[in-house]
Amino acid sequence: MRIGLLRCDDIFEELRPEYGGYQQLFTNLFAATGEPVEFVDVPVYQGTFPSGPDDHDAWLITGSVRGVYEDEPWIRSLLDLVRDLDAARAPTLGVCFGHQAIAQALGGRVERVQTWGLGNRPARITSRETWMEPDHDEVGVFYCHRDQVLDMPPAGRLVATADHCPIAALAVGDHMLGVQAHPEFDAHYADVLYRGRFTQTSPEGVLDEALSTLDAPLHRVDVAAWMLRFVRGDRAGS
Repeated sequence: MRIGLLRCDDIFEELRPEYGGYQQLFTNLFAATGEPVEFVDVPVYQGTFPSGPDDHDAWLITGSVRGVYEDEPWIRSLLDLVRDLDAARAPTLGVCFGHQAIAQALGGRVERVQTWGLGNRPARITSRETWMEPDHDEVGVFYCHRDQVLDMPPAGRLVATADHCPIAALAVGDHMLGVQAHPEFDAHYADVLYRGRFTQTSPEGVLDEALSTLDAPLHRVDVAAWMLRFVRGDRAGS
């Protein structure tokens, strides 16, 4: 399977020597499921866009430090692309900013909130979907966000919720899946990122609390397996 990686940023500079970038992060993550995927880099934040929804088998929209509500040409173009992908029922995944882009483009509402979403936080499954194999009632995954989806898009359904983030995952039909968390982050990545980006900027206690979750149960590979089954259209028994 070839997945177009709609890249909305570069990864944190201090992590690039070890982790490369988003293309390598997601390649490694999906390889850990035992079913390697080829990711084709499409740096939309630099103004590069695909020619159409059928350029690749599926799509994945990455995270970003930007907000989907910002009035930037590339963000407006990305939201237009999401609407095109939806109309074509092209298999599409959204991670963090990508999750928010799906919601914003399709009529939901995204805003910055007071709550800091950092650390490995459990998300409880609210809609048992047939592509959720292996089975879990909740999954621990790392988060890194202040923006949240506050209103679902009209065609969306809630898939998972977390204490700090009520809309932790959503789906639109059987072709679009957004997750607020970052399954591509392992514990070391999260540790370096949190210490590098939030030591001086986060309110007192937020960073220490996030770092205290580094050893919590982590289900990033199982979440990646869910994502892969979703875009492949795999269902129970198939």
